[in-house]
Amino acid sequence: MCRRHGCANPRLCGERLHRFEPCPPHCTTHKGYKRGCPKPCPKDCVRHASTCPDRKGGGLAFTRPKTKKSRNAVPIPAPFIPYLRDHKEQQTAQQAATGEEWQDFDAVFTRPDGRPIDPQADWEEFKELLEEAGISDRRLYDGSRHTAGTILNELGVDMPTIMEILRHTQISQTRRCVKGRSALSKDAMLRMGNAFAPGPSTGPSETRGETSDSRGERSRRRRRIR
Repeated sequence: MCRRHGCANPRLCGERLHRFEPCPPHCTTHKGYKRGCPKPCPKDCVRHASTCPDRKGGGLAFTRPKTKKSRNAVPIPAPFIPYLRDHKEQQTAQQAATGEEWQDFDAVFTRPDGRPIDPQADWEEFKELLEEAGISDRRLYDGSRHTAGTILNELGVDMPTIMEILRHTQISQTRRCVKGRSALSKDAMLRMGNAFAPGPSTGPSETRGETSDSRGERSRRRRRIR
């Protein structure tokens, strides 16, 4: 979902930025681009209309997802399904109470009259909840997806599966979203240590600032010998 362009002709708004001819064979302008030169604009291109000063005010509009993976069904953990069913029952009752004023967009989360929730209003409400909870305001990009990926990683889910769940097209994109798995790293180091020198240790090992073979420890041993 995005906001519809507010002016009469979005194509003419970005006319100066349209590029209908492909780049030359040895293009140097896009030399550093990983995906190569961008494709030429279609004849009815409205992508560059974002530079128009009247781009706002067109209202919300449903758009096609960016990738084919985004159209796939979204997996939902089983414990959350009862809550979604309860929400659906409440929404059905609200639709019956609203009557003819209800606008059906087949959306899961809606306003009281059935219209989709404004993303900007939803974001502002989220900020207010953070302030009420005493949580510092942090500017996170796609925070819910980052959180889901990090939780799956901590649970030991492999990276290709996380990439599929998050609807990423490249695994490098998934690795940027997922944070480190400290507990699993400690467990891996414990198992590697046991492989070289099996011992009675039962918990994850942590490296201290000074080991038994440090310079200070060697000096103390020399003093004891003297």
